[in-house]
This record gives sequence, structure tokens and C-alpha cells, in this order.
Amino acid sequence: MLLQRVVTALALLPFVLGTLWFGSTALVTTVFGIVVLAGAYEWASLTLRTTTDGGRNDRAARIFYVAAAALILAAVVVLRDTALTDALIVATCLWWVAMLRWIATYPAQFTETKPPRWVKVGAGLVVIPGTIAAVGMLHAAEQGALRLMFALFLIWAADVGAYFAGRAFGKHKLAPKVSPGKSWEGVYGGVALSLVIAGIGGHFLFNLSAAQWLPFLLLCVAVVLFSIVGDLGESLLKRHVGAKDSGTLLPGHGGMLDRIDSLLAALPALAIGLRWLSL
Repeated sequence: MLLQRVVTALALLPFVLGTLWFGSTALVTTVFGIVVLAGAYEWASLTLRTTTDGGRNDRAARIFYVAAAALILAAVVVLRDTALTDALIVATCLWWVAMLRWIATYPAQFTETKPPRWVKVGAGLVVIPGTIAAVGMLHAAEQGALRLMFALFLIWAADVGAYFAGRAFGKHKLAPKVSPGKSWEGVYGGVALSLVIAGIGGHFLFNLSAAQWLPFLLLCVAVVLFSIVGDLGESLLKRHVGAKDSGTLLPGHGGMLDRIDSLLAALPALAIGLRWLSL
């Protein structure tokens, strides 16, 4: 899994860097929005189906869903840095907070009717545009390209640290009914390595004062925890309907959601957190 993420990241890195450094915020949000629309299609595929329909659902409904997501994404690009985008980001964070409860109690509290299907389906129309709104908020800030790269490296460090710590020391399962391979030791390793990136970013990018360090580091830990919830939340959606991958868009790597699940939770948390800390 880690090797797949690294290969995908390296393949996309030149495109990502070029867009971040040379593109306007409108272009960055548009390009990233188009990329993650594949995630909207997969979200619809996972949430529209039921555990009794053999994994089938209406292709036309999924296409309509993507069209609705595209309209909201267009509004995010046009109405950047407004009350709408702030509300989308906050609502996205609240969805992942709610998802944490469902992960902890799965399968008792996440069934065909709990939460209602319209909530599961509709959440994607908030989460995916909310993530792009967060991308726009980060990129539009001072040294925006570097802020976005810091966000990506923070989340990647959490992935790498969790992988190696879990492989070396993992004994205590984190959420065995959702993702049996993840452990608490992996969480600790991911947080530890991400704090190294946080320290580098705090010093060189944000130039923090002494009083700002503790709130900033606590925010970075929270962002890493959100990234873990995003990963587990997508695993829960797949497990609920018996799917191994969210899709087949990336051969050998699964679907788009399989690659961006952590980002969908972590980027909004970081964007709104930095705003609240006035950084």
C-alpha cells in the first residue's frame, strides 16, 4: 500500500509542482477540482449501492452526481474565500468528526439506514468541494504554493511513519473491524514523523513566535489524526458494501478515493486551523 502511494505521488509530483508554482489560485483549484471529480464518481458508486444489490447502481445516477459536484466546485472557484467556502470547509471537518464515531462503533452504527443513505450520498457533495475550497484557501494565502506543499508533506510523512512503525511495532489494532492492518503504534509513528515536518515548516515557512509553537504543533497533530480518520472512513465505506477498492481508475492502485482519502480530511482541517490561528 505504501509503495503504491509513493509511486503514485512521484508520478504526479511534476504536475503538482508545476501547477502550484506557476498557476493562479483559480487555476490550481480548477485543475485539482477536475482531478478529484473522479473521487465524486467513486463516492457515488460506494454510497448509492446497498449490501444487497450485488454492488450495482445506476450509472446515470453517478454521472448526475458528478455533474452536481462539478457545479459546486465551479461555485467554489468563482466564490473563492467567501462565507460559502468557509462553510464547506467547516462542514467537511464536521463530517469527518461524525465519521470517527461510526468507525469506532462499526458495524452497529453504520448500516443501511444509519445514517440515512441521503446523508452518506450527500456528504460527498460537501467533502469533495470542501477539500478544493481548502486547497484554494491555502494557495491564496502568503507563500501559498509552499503552504500546500507543506500540507502534502505533512500528510505523506504521517503515512510513511505509520507504515514503518506499524510494520516494526504494530501489536494493538486501531480499528480491526474497519481496517485490520492499522495499529496504534502506526498512529504514534505517523504523528512522530509528521512533527518533524511540522517543526521544519513552523521554523522556515511560518516563522513562528514562541507563543505560536504549541498551538501550531497541536494543529498539526490534529491534522494527522484527521488524515487517519479520512483513510479509515473511506475504508469503512468500502467495507460496508464489500468493495476492495473505490474504483479502477489507477491500474494497480485502485481508485482516486484510495489515493486521496487522507487529503479529503486533512486539508480542510489544516486550512481552517491556520485561519483560526491567524497564520
